[in-house]
Amino acid sequence: MNRSDLKQLRAGDLMKPTVQWARTNESLRAAGQRMAAIGVRALLVPGDEPDDLPGIVTSKDIANLLGTHPVDVLDRLTVRDVMTRPAICVPQQANLLDCLNLMRATRVRRLPVLDGTAVVGVLSMSDVLDNVLQPC
Repeated sequence: MNRSDLKQLRAGDLMKPTVQWARTNESLRAAGQRMAAIGVRALLVPGDEPDDLPGIVTSKDIANLLGTHPVDVLDRLTVRDVMTRPAICVPQQANLLDCLNLMRATRVRRLPVLDGTAVVGVLSMSDVLDNVLQPC
């Protein structure tokens, strides 16, 4: 696959349309357990206002805390305490090359995909690799 091919593909073509959400007051333990149970590595967090961009909390956020804090931190902190807000988002029409460059520049692995201000899915590095490497 070359750069031209990557420009033809859109975030909306490769994203997973199912979005999992967390509440801002949800404990990190509950959020992490839910991620493990449903097999995802991130939960989006709704904005405070209808047009606000979402936040995001990832399994990496939780793992990084465990490396520097006692395990009970998962019960003491909430999603609000560690989430990234706003999440770095892309429109569903964004081409894959731009998405990959944005992921690299910002060092994120997941991009919420928007239709206007509405979240319609999440594009992850795994989604990209699964689709790009599928013919191999």
